Amino acid sequence: MNRGTKIEKLILGLILMIICAAVACKPYPRYRAGGSETPPQAAQSESGYTTNQYLRLGAILQNYLGKPYSGRSKYVQGLDCSYFVADVFEKFDKIPLPRTVKEQFKTGREVTRSNITYGDLLFFRTAGSKVSHVGVFVGHDQFIHASTSRGVIISSLHEKYWSQKFAGIRRILGEVKPR
Repeated sequence: MNRGTKIEKLILGLILMIICAAVACKPYPRYRAGGSETPPQAAQSESGYTTNQYLRLGAILQNYLGKPYSGRSKYVQGLDCSYFVADVFEKFDKIPLPRTVKEQFKTGREVTRSNITYGDLLFFRTAGSKVSHVGVFVGHDQFIHASTSRGVIISSLHEKYWSQKFAGIRRILGEVKPR
């Protein structure tokens, strides 16, 4: 290979790199000719909340992970499942929820399993036939809740225990008005 061929290949390589860089830096969207457009704003969900608001809810939920369970007594109101859920929604958007699982189960709108969405409340019958446990759905058939034995954790609806104890779903976001 002679020197002229090497220089031609080098120049051709540089030209290809410049073309690739120019195409990669083209304004959004790349598939249209003409002026640039800005991306559309995040759409609001059925509940009226935006993606950024759901991310904020996720950050609040995440801050509770690993916190120990502390049951209620006559003298101390600790972090049990219903207090956890009520506190999360109060911090998120000043959404008032009752203090007990039984009352929370009467709040919001009933939702079918096929229509479940992020932030919905999941209820379980862990002590007999009455609804006695609550958690927040976080997607992919998982929910975050205050477990008596392990504190605030994420569990799966596919776990045999939870699937057998499942009692229902309530939608709070967009249904219960903030204070």
